[in-house]
Amino acid sequence: MKKIQIVLLLLLVICNAATAQRDLKDIPDPDPLRELETFVVPDGFEVNLYAADPQIAKPIQMNFDEQGRLWIASSEVYPHIKPGQKATDKILVVEDRDRDGVADKTSVFVDGLLIPTGVVPGDGGCYVANSTDLIHFADLNGDLKADRQNVVLSGFGTEDTHHLLHTLRWGHDGALYMNQSIYIHSHVETPYGVKRLRGGGIWQFRPESMQLNILCEGFVNPWGHHFDRWGQHFATDGAYGEGINYVFPGAEYVTKPGLIRRVSGLNPGSPKHCGLEIISGRHIPESWQGSMVTNDFRAHRVCRFVVTESGSGYASTQEEELIKTTHVAFRPIDVKMGPDGAIYIADWYNPIIQHGEVDFRDERRDHLHGRIWRISAKGRPLAPRYDVNKMSVTELFDLLLAPEEWLRLHAKLALKGRNPEDVESRLNSWLKKQLADSSNERKEECLLEAMFVLQCIDRINDEVVSAAINSDDHRLRARAVRVISENREKLNQYRRLINQAVRDGHERVRLEAVRALGEDKDLAAVASVAGALESKVDQFMDFAIWKSFRDLSDVWLPKVLSGEYSFDSNGTALLTALEAVQAKDAAKVLLNLLNSAELSERAKLSTIRAVLEQGNAQEVSTALKYAMKTDSGISSPEIRALVESSIEITDRRKLVPFESASIVVPIMDDSKKEYFPQAVVAAGAWKVIGLRDAISELANDSEGNEAHRVAAIYSLGRYGDEESIQTISLIASNTNTSTVPVQIASVQALAGPALNTAINIAIHAFNQDLNPNEIASLIEPIIGRKKGPEILEERMRESTIPADVARRIIRVVQDSNLGLDSLIATIRSAGKLTENSWKFNPETVGLLVEAAKGGDPVAGESVFRRKTLQCMKCHAIGGAGGKVGPDLVSLGASAQVDYLVASLLSPNDKVKENFHSIQIIDADGQVHTGIQVRRAGGILVLRNAKDELEQIAVHDIELEKEGRSLMPDGLVDDLTKQEIADLISFLSALGKVGDFAVSRESIARTYRVLEFTPKAHFVVARSSFNTIAIGHADLQWEPAYTKVNGEIELNELPIFKLRQGVDDMSFLQTTLRVSNSGSIGIVTNGLEGIDVWIDGKPIASENLQSVVFENGDHVLTFGLNRVARNKPLLVKTRISKSSSAQAQWLLGK
Repeated sequence: MKKIQIVLLLLLVICNAATAQRDLKDIPDPDPLRELETFVVPDGFEVNLYAADPQIAKPIQMNFDEQGRLWIASSEVYPHIKPGQKATDKILVVEDRDRDGVADKTSVFVDGLLIPTGVVPGDGGCYVANSTDLIHFADLNGDLKADRQNVVLSGFGTEDTHHLLHTLRWGHDGALYMNQSIYIHSHVETPYGVKRLRGGGIWQFRPESMQLNILCEGFVNPWGHHFDRWGQHFATDGAYGEGINYVFPGAEYVTKPGLIRRVSGLNPGSPKHCGLEIISGRHIPESWQGSMVTNDFRAHRVCRFVVTESGSGYASTQEEELIKTTHVAFRPIDVKMGPDGAIYIADWYNPIIQHGEVDFRDERRDHLHGRIWRISAKGRPLAPRYDVNKMSVTELFDLLLAPEEWLRLHAKLALKGRNPEDVESRLNSWLKKQLADSSNERKEECLLEAMFVLQCIDRINDEVVSAAINSDDHRLRARAVRVISENREKLNQYRRLINQAVRDGHERVRLEAVRALGEDKDLAAVASVAGALESKVDQFMDFAIWKSFRDLSDVWLPKVLSGEYSFDSNGTALLTALEAVQAKDAAKVLLNLLNSAELSERAKLSTIRAVLEQGNAQEVSTALKYAMKTDSGISSPEIRALVESSIEITDRRKLVPFESASIVVPIMDDSKKEYFPQAVVAAGAWKVIGLRDAISELANDSEGNEAHRVAAIYSLGRYGDEESIQTISLIASNTNTSTVPVQIASVQALAGPALNTAINIAIHAFNQDLNPNEIASLIEPIIGRKKGPEILEERMRESTIPADVARRIIRVVQDSNLGLDSLIATIRSAGKLTENSWKFNPETVGLLVEAAKGGDPVAGESVFRRKTLQCMKCHAIGGAGGKVGPDLVSLGASAQVDYLVASLLSPNDKVKENFHSIQIIDADGQVHTGIQVRRAGGILVLRNAKDELEQIAVHDIELEKEGRSLMPDGLVDDLTKQEIADLISFLSALGKVGDFAVSRESIARTYRVLEFTPKAHFVVARSSFNTIAIGHADLQWEPAYTKVNGEIELNELPIFKLRQGVDDMSFLQTTLRVSNSGSIGIVTNGLEGIDVWIDGKPIASENLQSVVFENGDHVLTFGLNRVARNKPLLVKTRISKSSSAQAQWLLGK
């Protein structure tokens, strides 16, 4: 009867709400029963409505207390309070008093808050994240009304309302953990000094001692944080797509200020997630135990991941969703396991979720509704309930081994509130009894829980720690190291235990020890960290060592530079440490290392590159000469790359190698050297006067090697003297011998020293039949100069150019995102073009929104993949693609259609957070536009519109200003209304349940395709296909990406027409990164017409089902017979449960 009454009440409220909002656009029916009907859950599970409006509204975070009551931070004001509006946000307490799975009482614990973003019950009330403050509200009389408030901490940043302090959660160690996000800069005063966290990260706070520490830094918007059975930390990020993140002390992620290296998430290319829970307890089936549940709030899904151990870290795979739905307002943002063993989901309920790109006042925002869903396992008994407040200390100890994490946590929090001396005494007795019981198979868990309890009451027990760190279970040993690290001042045997741990047989134990040592400040700690290099080092351990060397740099670096310390002549350790800190004065040490140590080619290259970055002219010269020695062991392609790097460093550091002629002259004597063209350019960059005439002669040799001639022109441009400029001008103006590559080189060489001459050459070249790449190569160096657009526009007013060339020039200018509308108009006039563009106005937006209703998403994906639009160059889908713009994996599930239309017509109207560009003019007058990647060590790194990283010395910046969106204007001007409708239909389908959601399967999505060039055709036609798989300098590979369904279309691949009797072929490669060796199946959608090589070696198709891979990156090459195969290619991995292997396909570009 009660449930019927609730439903009737809800329907009444819903009718009123619907009446209030009936004039809004695209608002879904807010009836929770209608929403419930759309839910799809796995077999064996069911969902019921636990609580909804009017009992609650807009839940942001929730946590259960020890009595099973659900505390909710609720905000109807979010995202921004209106002028004159009263702050009405609340902390609610929801109860299910008759335990039937439906809430029957709601209490308002606190009212009048302004966007509270976190709540956790504890210490006789609750802690609330409220703007700049962490506040404790106390209930003094048990009536569920706050009677007293105390600002516990203050100084948290407030720059963005959905990045405020949030995600409050008690740890099993008795600490309160709190998250903040990227745009927040916190400066929090504590009794131990001011603690600062600039950007996203996780705090660790102990209220009883007021100790506040930073666990990790660099997340974007981390709204999920939890701990596994052994106390290891995991997090999710609501604004960065790498799924589950493994967290350990000092870990740094993608947005850490001044980031140099980072820890990667476990699921690259994954959608963004919010909230995190780890499944435990008797009510949920065994096969789900330990699963991590989080929310893809953009795509209306509650996701499940299975996380397994992998070396020092973990690997993660996504499994079947816990909930998926097509309901556009289902926005799951928090998830918790309840006291009954069921799973509870906080549903923000809103068709609008963003406020970075969507108006605060968008009329479709829902401020009234919200609900809590309860997911239970059919036919399984609920978890038993206990009143921990009424239990004795000894009875609470028995709960420490309960299957339910919720019970274990609240038993410890209850013990935290008891007399610590009594708890410690009784704990020792309980533990001794448990360890003495020969039938006890859970002794490791007993030790684990004992350590947790001792942390909760601020105690340490040497015997317990010693037993734990000597356990046979590496998970317990790893936790013991964390406890040892946090209690180092209380442990007499601290250093002995840490040194034992750093030599442990398991990587994660060593990782914990390495990070602990990073906080010690002596050479003994440095030596111990270096010792970790002697054992297996995977990606997480590698970061931990790097970070600890940096943290200890004040100890070891001065002594290394003075010659007092040499890492016991361990060259690998010395190089690793020096690479970590990028010391400015370390070049001499590095050169000594290069000459004395037995280093691998990789280590030698790292050493030389470090010298190039840090050394003086003499040291740079010595490093380059070493590389070019015949016995250096460094390959020609690597030498070529080093010479190219040295030229870039000359530009950036204004440094010319000492006696530079002695570097390039020997190379100039042998034009067959692979790096001869680079040496020619270097001669000009270094102003080697004695070679200028020889280079001029090379530039004038129209019968010689064109690549060498082009390099000579670039070199003359680097010389920059009047004679060199005149030589280039004469070469470019000779219509008989001046080819397009020569003209391009001439423009690029002269854009700096002789801009007017460069523009004259370019305008002359425009009257030829130029392809888009050639036009871009001519235009970009001109408009990339301070006065370039202005002078070019003046010259173009007097010119007439072919219409197709004009169109292509306009596209390049638009792609520059420099706002050159006047220049575009002039080019249009020079090409006699009529204006053909989609105007951004309400009428056009309305027209295209309506047209999109009849769009075809399949056709739209084809439009998206057109090379002329270059969408994939800038945008990834599921991690496969460029990084210039946001990953679009969940776009359709998070963005409204009118916003999608507006972003295509006017990219600058709404720019997504983290994708605002800046524009730089440097000391040479060159213009740089891109998104800031980092600014550290006097270097600004930008990601430009080509998805390339540019380094600019900060002291060379003459002007810096806010830029435009890197998505160019006019991108869709050449598309018909139907094509735009199809494109919008595709974009709006991305991430939604259906054909355009990225599969959970491990599918290769990023490839490199062998481009057809004359040189490549020569290699392919005159050698075996094995040469392609092994590699050849004349083969040019370009990135390619699958469709959303994981297929590569054959018609997008270059075709090699070979000798008579040999079928036409296409070739592509992808990379599999193996973190745990073992057997992996390589599965394709049919083997017809496929040849496969793994790491350059052919493999028979029948052997692909089980391939043993060692740790590391493995290149898979596919040869596709275009006669025998007539369908797309899809490749994925399949790993049996009996295999120890773990692997991921590399994504990106």
